[in-house]
Amino acid sequence: MIDLGSMTDKFSEAGQQVLRRAIELSKSHDHNFLSLLHILAALSEVESALFAETMGAIGVDPHTVKSRLNQELSESPVHVGRKMAIPEPTRDLFNRALRRARIKGRQQIESYDMFATLFTDPNSAPAEIMRRLGADPAMVTDAISLPVRTREMQIYSLRSHMKGRGMRTFKLSELTPESLNQIATIKEKGLTPDIWDKMDLSLTEQERRQVGAVVSSLQNKAVVQMNEATIWSRAIYPLLVLAEQGKLEAWAQLPLKAQYPGFGMEGVADGVVGHNISGVAKSFCLVVVQVKHEPDVQDPLIQLYGAMLAAARLNWARDNRAAQEIYGCYTIADSWIFVHGLVVDFEASRPTMTVALSRAYSATIEAETIIRILKYITGKYAQEVADLA
Repeated sequence: MIDLGSMTDKFSEAGQQVLRRAIELSKSHDHNFLSLLHILAALSEVESALFAETMGAIGVDPHTVKSRLNQELSESPVHVGRKMAIPEPTRDLFNRALRRARIKGRQQIESYDMFATLFTDPNSAPAEIMRRLGADPAMVTDAISLPVRTREMQIYSLRSHMKGRGMRTFKLSELTPESLNQIATIKEKGLTPDIWDKMDLSLTEQERRQVGAVVSSLQNKAVVQMNEATIWSRAIYPLLVLAEQGKLEAWAQLPLKAQYPGFGMEGVADGVVGHNISGVAKSFCLVVVQVKHEPDVQDPLIQLYGAMLAAARLNWARDNRAAQEIYGCYTIADSWIFVHGLVVDFEASRPTMTVALSRAYSATIEAETIIRILKYITGKYAQEVADLA
């Protein structure tokens, strides 16, 4: 995010998603400033359903609007400066959106607050685009108001309902199959070898030596009798560190806290690999759960599913992709079982996650295979992070 001064904390999660996408669009065109057209283009993606409904209501093809937007952005001048500039019309939009939010009893700007006030200035660039397409900007504002009002009523109703019944926060360590099925739809494909067999990357000689050092620390040792901390330090965390690529880092004992529309999730992941983990807008490609030798410990696979759902929600808050790919792994002694997850329906009452499992891999005899899988996962995500930079 860029420095918005006193407005920095005035945007909700959805509002921040629009800003992040608008900034990405500006950077992709090397504009170095945040214009109303960048905001409109971002809204057409983040609020695609609302955008399409509004354009349809005034008889304008949404694809035509996007094409005209792309043309305008390609011809836009470039701001020369060290920092991304925020022109006065954009600041005025933020102020109008904040006033609207406060009138509605909210303290933060939602995405639809920006959409509802975007065309109220008849001299703005978005208003001019509408006129060129044969639509009166005032009609656009009127067309937006109905679906936005409907959205606000639905949100108010949902919040009132959740307030009345109390929104529950589930602890990852206490999840059971029954409680997980109450809050999410899990589609299990079972053991799916094809996914993991294709992750056959070549290792450098240095990587082979590093993997060999990990294996040597396990050979001729009674691994099954070791406590969790010893196994983690010898067999698990060293391989996670070896899989770091680009700007990704491996961390241990990381708190996860995520909020879905109908429930919350919180707990501690034994290990993660992700980007900007020490920052605010953190994201993840892999979460790890270590099986504990303790009484009353819940199913580690269920706990892992919960951690993957939490990580996917945090990723969604960062980039707003409708489908989030997330990997997980749970370890039993020195054995690794990987899980591929694809999560959708983030704004529904019950998200859906489709999962596919690997067979168990032993770090004592299959460490190179484990590191190949890990490097495939981290390499893919490191490239995505680089592309968004």
